[in-house]
Amino acid sequence: FGGARSNFTRFARAGSRGSLGSALSDYVRKGTGNARRAARRMGASRTTAGGLLGIVRDFQTVGPTETLQQLDLAALAGAPAADVFVALMEFVCAPGGAVDEAIARQAMLESIGDMAEAGVGSFDTLTPQQIQDFFLDFIARSIEGRVMADLGSRGITLPDDVAAVENAQIQLHDFVTGATRGELAGKLDNVERLSDRDVQVVVDQIYETGFELIAAAGEAAA
Repeated sequence: FGGARSNFTRFARAGSRGSLGSALSDYVRKGTGNARRAARRMGASRTTAGGLLGIVRDFQTVGPTETLQQLDLAALAGAPAADVFVALMEFVCAPGGAVDEAIARQAMLESIGDMAEAGVGSFDTLTPQQIQDFFLDFIARSIEGRVMADLGSRGITLPDDVAAVENAQIQLHDFVTGATRGELAGKLDNVERLSDRDVQVVVDQIYETGFELIAAAGEAAA
C-alpha cells in the first residue's frame, strides 16, 4: 500500500481530489490486487452487511412489525428507527476485538448517526427506500473504514489542523458515496425475492462492484 499511502498523505495535507483519486485507485489496483480481492478484505463487514440486507428483505416482504418479532424485538415497535438499529447491532454486528469487527461496528454506528441526523422517524414508518439507503450507507462507511485501516497501518502523515483532518474524512466519504451509491442501488432491485444464500452472494457482489467503481472514479480523478 506504499503508493496509496503516499498519495493519501498528499491528499490529506493539500486536499487534492486528484491525489485522493490516485490513492484509492492504487489501493484497489495495486494494494489489494483487484476489486474482488479488496472485497474479500471486508471480513466482518460482509457478515454484518448480510444481516442488514436480510433485514431489508424481511422489512419489504413481511413488514416492520413482523421483522422485529422475528428478531425478538417486538417491544421496539414504534420506537425511533435509530434506536431500533442500535438494538439490531447485537444481532448483525457482535462486539469483538479484531480490526474487522471494529470496522463493522464503527460503520454501523456512523450510519445510525447519519440516520438520526437526517431526522428519520420511527422504524414502523420507514419506507423501503429509507431502509435501503441505510444499508448502502453502511456499505460506504465500511469501505471507508477498511481503506483507513489499511492505509493507516504503518502511518500516514496527516495535517496538524484538526479541521483539515475532518475535512479530509468528509471528502473521503463524499468520494466513496458519490462513486458507489447510484450504481449500487440497482443491486437491490427485487431484494424481496432473495433467499438467505442469495443475500450473501449479493453482498459480495455489492462490495466487489463498489471497489471497482471507486477504482474507476479514482483513475478518472487522478
